[in-house]
Amino acid sequence: MRKYNWLIPGLLASFLILVIITVSLFGITKYSSFKLILEIINDRYIQSIIYFTIYQSLISCFLSILIALPLALTIQKYLKYRLVKIVLSLAWLSFISPVIIGVFAIIKLHGISGWISDVSLFVIGEKLEYIYGLNGILIAHIFFNVPFALRMILGSLNTIPNELWRVAIQNNLNRWQLFKILEWPAIRNNILITSAIIFCLCFTSFVVVLILGGGPKYSIIEVAIYYALKIEFNIDRAVALGIIQIVLASVLALLIISFTKNYRIEPYIKINLKIPNIQSNNYKILTYDIFIILVGIAVFLLPIIALIVSCLKVSNFYSLIGNTGLLNSLYWTIILGFSSGILSVLLSIMLLMTLKILILKYRIKWLAVMIELSGNLILILPPILLATGIFLSLRNIFNIQQIAPYVIIGINCLTTIPFSIRILGSDYIRISSIYSRLFDAYNIRGISRVLKYEIPMMRSSIATSLAISITLSMGDLGVISLFGSTDIRTLPLYIYQSLGSYRMDNAAEGILLLLILTTSIIFIAEQIFGEKK
Repeated sequence: MRKYNWLIPGLLASFLILVIITVSLFGITKYSSFKLILEIINDRYIQSIIYFTIYQSLISCFLSILIALPLALTIQKYLKYRLVKIVLSLAWLSFISPVIIGVFAIIKLHGISGWISDVSLFVIGEKLEYIYGLNGILIAHIFFNVPFALRMILGSLNTIPNELWRVAIQNNLNRWQLFKILEWPAIRNNILITSAIIFCLCFTSFVVVLILGGGPKYSIIEVAIYYALKIEFNIDRAVALGIIQIVLASVLALLIISFTKNYRIEPYIKINLKIPNIQSNNYKILTYDIFIILVGIAVFLLPIIALIVSCLKVSNFYSLIGNTGLLNSLYWTIILGFSSGILSVLLSIMLLMTLKILILKYRIKWLAVMIELSGNLILILPPILLATGIFLSLRNIFNIQQIAPYVIIGINCLTTIPFSIRILGSDYIRISSIYSRLFDAYNIRGISRVLKYEIPMMRSSIATSLAISITLSMGDLGVISLFGSTDIRTLPLYIYQSLGSYRMDNAAEGILLLLILTTSIIFIAEQIFGEKK
């Protein structure tokens, strides 16, 4: 029986995930109607929404990868400089920032009263109006997703052995040869899975489209669900739209993932050492590198800087101490964020403990795919719909306000597991493939092997994964808006309510406090705990 113990962590994690999803689906199915689904699909306006949802998701995904790929290939050459590492850590702000803050950061830079419009007014005498509609949606999705794609690509590039880099340098490979022979084999598997994740994020991008869409012409299914649920309170219609979204997202995401192989470990045996010696112009390369890095800074740092400057103008820091509402929101942000983040990383490691055995030892691909899929189901199930289903299932059994913190933690945990798996997965499988025989030779197995050897080797990846999981959970607005109350309120909800009440000073204080909190977590995780000793 003990020889099957390696199955327990992954199956237990999958079971816990599926329990939460099953409870939600049970509540949703009470209000589902196949006839209503057909009626909605035949609605021309809904058809246009479905088309635009898919169209903007594909374009956003393509542009995010298109910008992130050359940026990652450039930045990897300068990672030895601490300043570059700090800038890279700050770049995470655009990905992990609460969506409502990120959207307002973009408006502060690109909006009619933003920095770019001010420069345009000075140069050409008129302001630019381009932020609302498809342009604004694409800009926002690039802002949020480029740092994620950048990190995933850098993580894959980090798996290339140093010996191969030395061989490449000795043979004077040019930029294209390096990419084709050395870098592309390392990133090609992960880049498509990353694309699928970005596609699903854009597919369910509620706040971005709600604020920057500019009208019904540029609406998506998630916004239609929100209006049906919150404005019309038509649960049947919201559930029907949610089912349509789940089916579409599942089909399209699986189509992208079908081109990949799970956690394939590239042996790098196809390197041709007889490649001709081609010299490159260092001045041109340096100019190109500087240009690419400046593009990256313009994408994900300038909006945050514009927002911070704007908040500093209106905020009053002396009022923070006496603002009990803000301090209570800070308390719940920390409690819910850390709980969700730690649970997310724990479940991800449990899934990977089983996945590594299935992939490296037994090569049971179908079971590995099923276990991995359980961790990624949230990508095709909108968090708002998931929360709604849980609410409908449990409202007659429990006092919703009493169990609200646990529901919020559970849903936010599920939301961040796909990112944890992607960050930890390649590193964990690589370490296991290299040291597995050595561990077996010394009879180092089970939980002691994981805790004493594998986790310390993954210190940097775990620190990054934990920081991202915590900060993403802290930035949740959708689930907390459904289950939150006057007693349970996080900083994003506090900011949203302050903006809705035109209390701009309070909103600015909340934004700055949340940015300081998330920045500190990223910095501590990566610069202190994440440093390899």
